[in-house]
Amino acid sequence: MALLLAVGLVVVTTSVVVGGPTVRVDDVVKNLTPGQDAGPGALGLLALVVVDIATPALCVALVAAFAVALALLQRRWAPVLLAAPALALLTGTVLLGKAVIPRGGPISPEIIGGLGSYPSGHTATALVCAGVVAELVSRLHPRRRRLAWSLAVAWTLVVAASLVWLHFHWLSDVVGSMFLGSLLLWLLLRWPLRLGARVAQPWRDGGPIPGR
Repeated sequence: MALLLAVGLVVVTTSVVVGGPTVRVDDVVKNLTPGQDAGPGALGLLALVVVDIATPALCVALVAAFAVALALLQRRWAPVLLAAPALALLTGTVLLGKAVIPRGGPISPEIIGGLGSYPSGHTATALVCAGVVAELVSRLHPRRRRLAWSLAVAWTLVVAASLVWLHFHWLSDVVGSMFLGSLLLWLLLRWPLRLGARVAQPWRDGGPIPGR
């Protein structure tokens, strides 16, 4: 799975850099979506609300606070050990990609603040942050694991669709970010770090809790 995700990320990224097929698909999708010029319709307003909520800095801060609060409540550092590496790698890889790939957005070809449009920070952050929360909730309530991860995926798709709908990002920006976010979560939670295993034992199972 990690190899497939890595290949997908490399293919999309390479196509963006060299102006391959994904760039032509981006133009088609842009012409099929209204952007911000369509007026404040219901879908447009909803998309704007979603994008505002999915602001990377806000999402990272909320997830970090949730992990710390959960750690203090349970008196175990496992939630922080899971969330901190995910948030750090997310921020580092997204900023690195934006810094080295000179790509303007659909609205303006100019690069703002020295950071390009690829990958989409909103999309990658939505996926990784929702994934971390889903994993923490799953460990507390194993029977709700499928629901938690389904909601995480749904939220990511809504954020990605909103960005493309408003012309804040190209389609390939959000697709590349989905590959990136999925790869980070897989490497952290499944292989090789298996941070999810550090919170695998339910906190309510009566096991030893530091400080007690």
